[in-house]
Amino acid sequence: MYDEQVKLYGRTREAVANTINICKDRDVLKEYLESREKEVVDMMMALFDEEQVMRAYVESEKREAAEEEDDAQARVQKYWK
Repeated sequence: MYDEQVKLYGRTREAVANTINICKDRDVLKEYLESREKEVVDMMMALFDEEQVMRAYVESEKREAAEEEDDAQARVQKYWK
């Protein structure tokens, strides 16, 4: 159900809130979510932020590795000319 909400709304507060509401409607952790909803939303948003930072880091590392490989290939080609 959470994945469905993320597909609809992305990794947003709305997706988290909708997931929580669905859980409460289905009596899944209802009492816990009612008493700690803000805390759960805050934790999920922090996880989203952490995941976004990690993705950006991985993409940056991939770009850097590709640039280094291109530079190395250019040096090899220059050497063999």
